[in-house]
Amino acid sequence: MKKNLIFDFDGVLGDTYEAGLNAKMKMGSYKSREEAAIDTKRYAANKPNHTRNHTLTPEELQKVYEWTREYGQLLHDVDFGLFDSFIAEIEKLADVNIAIVSTGSQIYVLPAITKTNLEFTHILAYEDHHSKEEKIELVCRDWGVPLDEVYYFTDTLADVYELRDLIHKDKLIGVTWGYCTKEQLLTELPPKNILNSPEGLAEIIGR
Repeated sequence: MKKNLIFDFDGVLGDTYEAGLNAKMKMGSYKSREEAAIDTKRYAANKPNHTRNHTLTPEELQKVYEWTREYGQLLHDVDFGLFDSFIAEIEKLADVNIAIVSTGSQIYVLPAITKTNLEFTHILAYEDHHSKEEKIELVCRDWGVPLDEVYYFTDTLADVYELRDLIHKDKLIGVTWGYCTKEQLLTELPPKNILNSPEGLAEIIGR
């Protein structure tokens, strides 16, 4: 049976943590790298404020959009890598639908993906919608599959909090090489939902 896999980008496919700190420093929002790191880790560990049921005003949402675009351009301009070993494991899979649903910007996500041989049906970023819930539902409609047949791979508690009532509890997978630590992920995900290494991908989806 075909497997349906949706991936976050930052911290799952894209090794953007250090480059992201540099970009945030260039934006002038933080006085030090340490301050930028603390805020980045805080964001990754808490439910985001731009979910489907957000309370932001249109003006506040526009500011988030503008910040994301500015950050995205800076991240595009600095060098960051991909988690090549994980991408290689995805490339080995046959009979799968794959997509990206990210809150990052198209400005850096789209060019990065062209460096791989992966053929994603969708690459949805912040510009497409502020809510990951909405974007995942769109992907599922296009694939013609129910939500409970989709795996979502994330590295953050932020995504777990946003998506745990949407994605089947056995298919919300936390990877340990991203923004949140394994110990953090285990506060909300069971051990069987933790992907400790790229080589475990096939096993965790039952291949």
